[in-house]
Amino acid sequence: MKMRLLLAIAGFIILVVHGAVFYDQFFHEWERYQTAYFDQARSMSKTDAERASFDGRQPKIEQLLITRFGDARVDRCTTCHAAIDDPRFESYAEPLKSHPYSEALGDRKVDGNWERRHKFSDFGCTVCHAGQGRGLEAFDAHGGDHFWPEPMLGYVTQANWRADFKDRLVGADYMQSNCVQCHTDPEFASTPLVTRGRQLFVEKNCYGCHKIEGIANGTLGPDLSEVGKKFKNDYIWESMVDPRANLATSFMPRFNLTDDETKALVVFLKSRRGVNFAETSLDRYRQSLTAVSPVPPGGAATAAGDPVAMGERLLGERACLACHKLGEKDGGVAPDLSFQGLLRDEPWLVEHFRNPRARVPDSIMPSFAFPDSDFSALSKYLLSLTKPPEYANASEIYSNYCARCHGEKGDGLGPIAVYLDPAPRDFTKASFFTSRPAERFVDSIKNGVPGTSMPPLSRVFSEAQIRDVLAYVETNFVKDPRRELKPRDIPDQSPIAMSDDSIQRGARTYAMRCTGCHGRKADGKGPNALDILPRPRNLLNRDFIHSIPDRRMFESILYGVQGTAMPSWIDYGMTKNDVADLVNYIRSLNGPPAGGGR
Repeated sequence: MKMRLLLAIAGFIILVVHGAVFYDQFFHEWERYQTAYFDQARSMSKTDAERASFDGRQPKIEQLLITRFGDARVDRCTTCHAAIDDPRFESYAEPLKSHPYSEALGDRKVDGNWERRHKFSDFGCTVCHAGQGRGLEAFDAHGGDHFWPEPMLGYVTQANWRADFKDRLVGADYMQSNCVQCHTDPEFASTPLVTRGRQLFVEKNCYGCHKIEGIANGTLGPDLSEVGKKFKNDYIWESMVDPRANLATSFMPRFNLTDDETKALVVFLKSRRGVNFAETSLDRYRQSLTAVSPVPPGGAATAAGDPVAMGERLLGERACLACHKLGEKDGGVAPDLSFQGLLRDEPWLVEHFRNPRARVPDSIMPSFAFPDSDFSALSKYLLSLTKPPEYANASEIYSNYCARCHGEKGDGLGPIAVYLDPAPRDFTKASFFTSRPAERFVDSIKNGVPGTSMPPLSRVFSEAQIRDVLAYVETNFVKDPRRELKPRDIPDQSPIAMSDDSIQRGARTYAMRCTGCHGRKADGKGPNALDILPRPRNLLNRDFIHSIPDRRMFESILYGVQGTAMPSWIDYGMTKNDVADLVNYIRSLNGPPAGGGR
């Protein structure tokens, strides 16, 4: 008896399942939508002929074959949106709501009836809305499947998108990125977010790092000419507000954008598809023959006049303060320029403007192809900033100036530290500081560290202030007392003269001992580098290598660098002659020091 009951229940479940499958396969939602439209439209009809046009109509798959505009496409959207072109349904809910008319987009009234500029038979639906034109269920047709690359703009957020971004990626405004595939006028009234995003691309200095064909020639960051075709809105949004979410080694700054600014940039970047419907191959070829001007809109090249005043104006026009600090304005990415005239001279500034990596090889500052007159004016303005800061004591000096790089806790994690390479020194690594003479650190503060972002401060702070700051650091961060330095058998100069044989021996030693951390190219980017803090030294840093004497290089190699991953190679059998060949090899990799400038 029990077995019969179980069999009966199982049979009933099977019937229900088969019934549901049968219903799903033969009775579709779109059929109900069309039937509802026919019934409603017939009831609204005012003449017998109009009513007769709906008699006998049966639901069927409707599709548009779009061959007159853009790529050939199949759109089946009207299968569900049956009333899309029937103005009587303008107040109905989707999917029976008629598509609104817009004079701004070219629709017009003729004899009291609306006439569309963008006829569905010519344009279809997906060219503006995106989505999957062949889909017959809402999930598929609207692009809900996370494998579909083009979900409906502003209407669909896919399940795998970050939850904290989803509500920001909804709204009809996102469709503006598709409008500009045809309406390319920068001042087109119906695409204000694209216009604002383009302005922000300049104001935030994005053009310095990124290339967009026809707009910018940046080379440091990824080419964004086709970013809208390659990525969805959630990825673009995430990449701007959290640059390291998808690439841990990204050096793109966080610009602390508002949601409105981020949205405008997302819409603008989503509109970058590499080519739009308004362009021809000939247009693109002509554009490729003309170099893109790197000068932002509204920033014409400087003319004759007061170079200091022009430099001050250019500093704003070129969006320098999107990264740098000057007075109360702080981009939170790059060094403070408030008294740059006390730190650098004109040759250094001009060369740094022309090619930032000529002076700081690992700088993330872009190279701007501005006229030399602009570089000269910018330099002269910065040289005019010679008023030293007024700080009452060492604590104020550290908090207001040093902490920006070295961090409030002295741990090298200041707000701009992540953008600096080499990274700022971590003062809490006591073993390094207690094993070096105090005068070395005084010298680094006074004269800076060539090839890095540490500037010479001897004209900014007095000798007494510098020593007070060093004492403040040792007391509050290093904490351990400086231990007695034991004498070491280190030559003041390399015992082996520079020669091809010595360089070749040094190259072999380098290949066996050093590439794991410093890299095969000696650029500090070996396979182990990502797991090491502080990062291995870039041995192609010309100014730095030329600034340190042989004795210091011998000491670092033979006895290691405390507080870092650099080991004591004398413990692994390296001799002074081995080190001499290695030093000769490293020096041979670097050209002559930069000419002039501090």
